[in-house]
Amino acid sequence: MSSFWLNVKKSLIYKEMEIKDLAFRSGVSYSTIVNGMNKNSMPHADIALKISRVLNMSLESLLGELDYNVVDDFLPTQRNLEQREIALYRKNKSIIDALEEIPSPLRDAMEELVKRARDSIQR
Repeated sequence: MSSFWLNVKKSLIYKEMEIKDLAFRSGVSYSTIVNGMNKNSMPHADIALKISRVLNMSLESLLGELDYNVVDDFLPTQRNLEQREIALYRKNKSIIDALEEIPSPLRDAMEELVKRARDSIQR
C-alpha cells in the first residue's frame, strides 16, 4: 500500500474516525476512498488535499513515511484505559446509583465535599 493510504488508515485509527466519516467531511465519495485504498493508487491532488484537511495533517505528512510509534503505542493504552474505567465503574456502581437518586443540589454539595477531602489527602 502506498504510504499515502497507509498514513490515512493510521490517522483514521488514531482519530477513531471511520472511512464514511472521512468521506462525508471531505466531500470525497466513500467509493473513491475505498477504491483508492484497495487499488493502492495515488489520489488526484485535489482529493488528497481534501483528505489531508479533514485529518488535520499536511499533505506532505500523508505522502511521506511517518513514524507512527505514537499511534501504535496509543491504541493499546487507550484500550487499557477503557478497561480500567469500566472496572472502576463496576466497582463503584452502587455508589453512583445511590448518588443519582439524591436531589441535584445535595449531590453537588456532596461532590464538593468529596473533592475537598481528596485535595486535603493529596497535600
